Amino acid sequence: MVSMADRLRPVPPALTREADVVAALDRLGHSPASGETDQASQLPASGLLAMSIPESFGGPDISNLIVADAVSRLATWNAAAAERLLRHLVALELLRTSGSTEQRKAIYGRVVLGDVFEFADRRAGAGLPRLVRSGLAFALEPARSDIETGSTDWQVVLASAVGSAPVAAILDHARVSLRDERAASDLTVHPDYILSLGSNAESLARLMEAFLKAAAARGQAGVKALTAATDPSVAVELELLDAMIHKTASVIDGIQVDDPRIDLGHIDRLCRALDTAHLRCLGDHSPAMRS
Repeated sequence: MVSMADRLRPVPPALTREADVVAALDRLGHSPASGETDQASQLPASGLLAMSIPESFGGPDISNLIVADAVSRLATWNAAAAERLLRHLVALELLRTSGSTEQRKAIYGRVVLGDVFEFADRRAGAGLPRLVRSGLAFALEPARSDIETGSTDWQVVLASAVGSAPVAAILDHARVSLRDERAASDLTVHPDYILSLGSNAESLARLMEAFLKAAAARGQAGVKALTAATDPSVAVELELLDAMIHKTASVIDGIQVDDPRIDLGHIDRLCRALDTAHLRCLGDHSPAMRS
């Protein structure tokens, strides 16, 4: 991945300890930004985007409980910042075991410099886009309208390739925007931006998403409990959600550090439990459903 002139910005501070993450959150929380967009735009300069980089790649040795606390605290200030950090962290989890060591080094190098990644959603009912050879690169088909993309620097899209398992294609937002202006029907992806998915990468990214959504819900529900007269049962729901967040943080820590054999059934149960607990905390008592 190469530097882009439109991404020149001050290098964010390096957060090497859990105390550094807490201090960065405190600074962000006391920043003079008044709007959600303003505060979300301050994330790159905070250094928080790099807090989940593995220690083996020069990242801090931070527990996922601290990561969850970061998302939870951001959610109490504004939804935009919390959502942007959440989607960034899910994208990094998908890429944590994917591709080559050199590809991951390049990705983490961009994150350290303040670039934001995002795991792009597919539109309801849409299948995986296809990667087909186009000269020295690849084209992502069909039309980009099947992919939900945002305004972050890099967007990670799951795609299918002939004769291989699904891969992760990384889209440069500057090029995506240019394609939008030209109303092109496909996207060109450089081979260096295509990563083979690691074993269970999708399942672990799904677990990270459920975990961080539960953390965001914890922050939102905590504010509601403090600012309004609520049913006493809300306190019970908050305690249950806290317990699920603590348990899942420990599970993810173990997976990331020890690389054990993954029990996909256990991962699926954790996702369902987290979904249910966070919906109940927000007042939705219907059963959580996953696709």
